[in-house]
Amino acid sequence: MQQQSDFRFTNWAKNETCVAKKYFVPETEAELVEAIAQSKTVRFTGTGHSWSSICLNTDALINLDRYNKILLLDKAKLQITVQPGIKLWQLNEELDKHGLALINLGSIAKQSLAGAMCTATHGTGIQFQILASQIEAFTLIKANGEKLVIHHTQDKDLFNLCVVNLGCLGVVSEITLNVVSAFNLHDRTFVMSVDKAINQLHEMVNSTDHFKLWWFPHVDDVVVYQYTRTQQKTNDSRFRQWLMDEILSVSVYRLFLKIGNINRNWRKKINSALVKKFMQPLNRIEKSYKVFNVPEPPVHREVEWAFDISVAKDLLREYTQMINASAHRINFIQEIRFTKADEYALSPCYQRDTIWLGAYRLERIDD
Repeated sequence: MQQQSDFRFTNWAKNETCVAKKYFVPETEAELVEAIAQSKTVRFTGTGHSWSSICLNTDALINLDRYNKILLLDKAKLQITVQPGIKLWQLNEELDKHGLALINLGSIAKQSLAGAMCTATHGTGIQFQILASQIEAFTLIKANGEKLVIHHTQDKDLFNLCVVNLGCLGVVSEITLNVVSAFNLHDRTFVMSVDKAINQLHEMVNSTDHFKLWWFPHVDDVVVYQYTRTQQKTNDSRFRQWLMDEILSVSVYRLFLKIGNINRNWRKKINSALVKKFMQPLNRIEKSYKVFNVPEPPVHREVEWAFDISVAKDLLREYTQMINASAHRINFIQEIRFTKADEYALSPCYQRDTIWLGAYRLERIDD
């Protein structure tokens, strides 16, 4: 097992850091138990894709990046058992090789599966719950080394209490997921006015499998994403993917953000220019995980709130009005997504269909 003393951990966003006396990178369950036994307090790290101090600890950190093997694939049961350090992009690619897929995903695939599970990471689609809802069973190793296997069906109450746990109940050592046959998504992306989108919000949310909005602050239009599940053949070209996902969405977007930091008063015009690239509607069919996942954004600051969907229209009207009336000039996409109610005690969607409002800014926070 790889070990290190006085290890400096910094999260992806580079806004949280700590120095841990002990740092472990186990590859087996025995090594994982050994690392726990050697430590007084433990926190776990994966990609560090959180803006909070959730991973910080001065005693021991355990990194699960090498604890990422696929343990069992049962195509008849449509289930896969994996170690928790596996990244979502690794899992997506492995499932695709076998004609399988996860039923829903979030926007980013760099996260570890355990991190996504324990923090109620979500995608979008009012008929789909948070990503942890795809879990059939998982194994927790407690502080004393005891293993606890928790099943979604026979341990329902305990499962609902423990599946979203922020890493506080022990370390997850195995996860069994329910998967589905691979499917494609028909991606229709277009622009409409903010007012029209808000007025038609509930109709659009309920008429599409997966629906989300991107609002560029200070602009009167919003980008609408409608993903419909289909078995039609893919028609997306590699050239379009390269141009949009690598050049425009990464290099050009980051350049525009840097220009906006030179003079904050340019940001409204920059946001308007960014929206214009969506004016030509996108109509493509592609593998589900390639549509769900977006290019990795530049380092930024983010907070996300979850509200009961019953207040969605008023929420979006007041939020857009507040931002536009503010002296601030926001330089990053605001993402609005939707998920189905669940019964997980620490889930923001507990017993309520939910609208998620993701507020983002580039790393500058002084204006």
